[in-house]
This record gives sequence, C-alpha cells and structure tokens, in this order.
Amino acid sequence: MEQKSLPSDWLESILQAVINLTPGALCYHDPDFRLRFFNESYAQFFERLSGRRPQIGERLSDWLVNPDLQKQVETNWRQARRDLPYKGSYEINFGQEAQTCEIHWQPVRDADGTVIGTLAWGRDVAAQKQNQDALQLLRFVLEQMQDMVLITEAWPIDAAEGGPRIVYVNEAFERATGYTRAEVIGQTPRILQGPKTQRDRLDQLRSALERWEPVRVELVNYRKDGQEFIADISISPFADASGRVLYWVVLQRDVTREKAMIAILNDALEERSVLLKEVHHRVKNNLQTVLSLLELHAAEPNGHNLAPLLPRVQSRIRAIALIHEQLYIQQDFSRIQLDELLSSLTANIQTIFADSAIQVTLHPSQLGIPLDLAVPVALIAHELLTNAFKHGAAAGARTIGIQLHQSADTVTLEVIDDGTCHPSDVKDRLRSSKRLGLRLVDLLTRQIAGTIAFDPQPGQFRAALAFPLTKTQL
Repeated sequence: MEQKSLPSDWLESILQAVINLTPGALCYHDPDFRLRFFNESYAQFFERLSGRRPQIGERLSDWLVNPDLQKQVETNWRQARRDLPYKGSYEINFGQEAQTCEIHWQPVRDADGTVIGTLAWGRDVAAQKQNQDALQLLRFVLEQMQDMVLITEAWPIDAAEGGPRIVYVNEAFERATGYTRAEVIGQTPRILQGPKTQRDRLDQLRSALERWEPVRVELVNYRKDGQEFIADISISPFADASGRVLYWVVLQRDVTREKAMIAILNDALEERSVLLKEVHHRVKNNLQTVLSLLELHAAEPNGHNLAPLLPRVQSRIRAIALIHEQLYIQQDFSRIQLDELLSSLTANIQTIFADSAIQVTLHPSQLGIPLDLAVPVALIAHELLTNAFKHGAAAGARTIGIQLHQSADTVTLEVIDDGTCHPSDVKDRLRSSKRLGLRLVDLLTRQIAGTIAFDPQPGQFRAALAFPLTKTQL
C-alpha cells in the first residue's frame, strides 16, 4: 500500500512546533547569511538586544552593533559553512549588564550532502547554572526532609492503564517503606496499599485527582515487609505555565506513633476525668457527713445548744458542697459557671426561708471563674443572699435580683432587694457589725483582693462584690 506524504504546510507546522519546543534560542541562516526561521526564545533574545522583533530575510550583520561580536559571529558562521561545527561562547552586553551565552553553529546539508545553511543554537550560561543550582538545592532539600516525598505523573489515573506512575521518591521514602528507588520508579503508589487501606479514603483521593484538586487524607499503608503504618498524605497538582497539570506532588508522614500517643493521652485524660469526678463526689459526701454529725450533735439531750446556729452553718457548708457537685457533673474541672452556682445557692437558701414570699431573679451572664475563686465567691454570695432574704423581708422586699457584670478585668456581683423600709443607718450598722457572717464576708473579700459595698437607695438595697479576674483566668 502506497504511503501518502504529508502536505508541505503540515510539515512546516510540525517543524515550527519542534523549533518552539526547543529550549534556548534557535535560528537558521541561508548561504547568504539571511535569517530564514527562528523560535520564540530567539525572538525574545533578539528583542532584548536590539529593541525590536527579528525579521525573516535580514542579515545577522545588519543589526549587530558591536564590531567585535559581529566579527566573531561571522567567523563562526563561515566556519560552519565550511562544514566545521563550532561550539563556544559569546560575551554579550545588554546595556549595563553582561551575559555569557553558550553558542553552537551547525552546518545543514541537503540530500546530496551539500551545506545549504547553518543552524545556530544558544543559551544563557548563567541562567543555566542558576537553574542547575536551583535543581541541586531542591534535590538537597528533598533528601533532607523527614517526610516522604513522591512525585508521580499526572496521567493516567486508572490502575488498569498503569498510572499514575512514580517518577521520584526521596530518601525518607526509602527509609520509611523499605523500598528502594529502583523498585518503585515506574510503579504506582498503590504498591503501598493493602487489606486495611480504607476504600472510602481511596475514593476521596480519586475524586480529587479527577478534578485536578489538592487533597489530604489519612490512609493505612504498608511497608515492603508487610508492616502497616498510618500515613498523613497531602497531594497537590503541579502545572505548567498554561495551567496543564504535569505531575502530582505527594507528601506522606508516618503518624502511627503520634496516633498511638494520642490514644494513650486520651485514655489518661479519661482516667483523670474519672478520678477527679470521684474526688469531688467524695468531698461532697464528706461535707454531707459533717452536716449529719452537726445534726446528731444538736439532737443530743446534753449537747450544746446549736439549734439557732445550725441552719446557717449547714447552709454555708452546702454552699461549698454545691461547688464540688457542679464539678462532678461537668467536664471542665478548672472553672465554675457562676450562673449555675448562684442558681443552686439560691435554691438552697430558699429552703431555709421556706415561708418567705420573696421571688428571686437571676440575670444570666455565661461567666465562668477559676476554681480557686469559686469557694470564697460562693460563700460571699451565700451571705449576701441570706442577708437579702432576712433583712429584705423585714424591709418589705418582694423581689431579689442577682446580676453579674464584667468590665475589663473586674467582675461585679450585685444582690439587690426592693425593700422600702430599710433603716436609714443600715449601711453603718453593717460596717460596724460583729456578726460572723459579715466578718466572714470581709475576710473572704480581702482574700480575693476584692471590695464589698452596701448601698441603700430609695426603694432598694444593693450589696455589691467586685473582684479582679485576669485575662489568664477568663
């Protein structure tokens, strides 16, 4: 069967494509030293040197303004015309910048072997060295990395078509998997997969690759000896200037040990949580035992007369027990939510003043305080609430409001009753009182570096505790 030849315009197109794919500057001159074709790299080089694009048919000597360079170029061209290939270098000045170019002159022959022109090819020696240095540096960096690095072809993706094939792995890959480079180059990353490799994760990978998108997953992989490990895998596409993806760059980190350590830490935290819950549970029970002993002691016929004091003492102990009860039922053992604590304190005090018709309103704040502040704040709040029930009722109060405010690094707790008949000198009485509750409030307030204020106003009485809360405590 006769083979048809390609049309000349097709051949010209193919030739031009080859020329443009050639790295470096490439051009062809006819026997009269006239330019007949060139690639884009040559055009850019020409334009940088002369300030204009090259023209087909012009002589090289027409635009070389440096006489020494012109003489050297013509000498090498004539040498190539005499069928003597030349390889050397030219020193070319671009304004204030000098550039050394490696040059090759090659004779071109016709079918009879007669030289019919010359082909010239050149490249920037400095740029080439920079590229080589950059590649060498990149190779050095990749080899020093502790993470595994793979580079694969972008296509094909399907295993049935043999892809994507590995074109590079670093030393960390060899150390981690036991495979040598010779064993994996040309293979696919599927050689690392095995029975426990997660199918859903592989589907996730494939879906991202088909969309040319980066992806990150954790996979169970296998070493050459069959030992499994957990790999944290990140895959990114590498594209050329046109946006066409050429390679996949894969980073893998063996996180088997890290996963095991996390599991151990989680178990330890869980154990700590159980132990702390048990501690708070037992403290609460011990406080309840103290309350029971007080009740038994007060019930003895010959015992001290504790009946008047017992409710207040019991209430104070319960205030402390409430903190441990709240810690027992929550996850965070370092902080107490004031809203929940004040709500529990209020309910506890209301059982003492069961006959009171006073209604309590708590304005929510979602404010938490550290455990070391919780006990003194709870006891102070207990005394302020108890006083509001006791003395507010006597002053005709119908409601008690509890408010929390936070400004900058200060928290303010306000207990306000709407009693209208408080004695005019109630503030002075409170300050000069020798009662245990108020002495306890003063002592605890100084302990937390706070201040306490009693502020009688028309139609209400306000007691306010202010204490600092640093940013590390928030």
